[in-house]
Amino acid sequence: MSSAPALADDCRFDDRAGLLAMSPEAFDNGPDEGWDALAERAGCQLEIAELFTAYRQQAKAAGHAGLAWHEATMRADAGQRDPAIALMRLTYKPHGADPEGWNHYVDATIAFLDDDLPALKRARARLAKLPMPLGNAREQGDDERPAGRPQLKIVDALIRCMYQPYALASESCPEP
Repeated sequence: MSSAPALADDCRFDDRAGLLAMSPEAFDNGPDEGWDALAERAGCQLEIAELFTAYRQQAKAAGHAGLAWHEATMRADAGQRDPAIALMRLTYKPHGADPEGWNHYVDATIAFLDDDLPALKRARARLAKLPMPLGNAREQGDDERPAGRPQLKIVDALIRCMYQPYALASESCPEP
């Protein structure tokens, strides 16, 4: 995703009211329905982040931490590190309720945004130490799907592209 500024008309939403009226599930995950249908608009990250802000202010959005995460990544893509970090912190899961390692992934992403490579590497190590989740592709004998934690691949890209813009590091950091 490009972070180059777009023209104002390019970032207008055809049906903002309709988007805000969607259920949280449709808004967050609906293929070609919710915000993801807009994310391909280059340079519109701040407009999309503002849409998330408006959506999250509605009562129906309570308890949907993924909305804060997506807003945070849009703000990080646009270079708004401090607001992105504040939003990312809202997505932590309670201690003991995170067998998948989400909190370590959040820690790693915040460390990247803070330009703290040692903290990023520590978070990666904690994430890598977790047992593989049930239903892992290799445990099921399916060698076609990648095994492991998808967050680990992203964290490795953040390490490779440390001190680069978040949009590059999280989306298209070149392999070594």
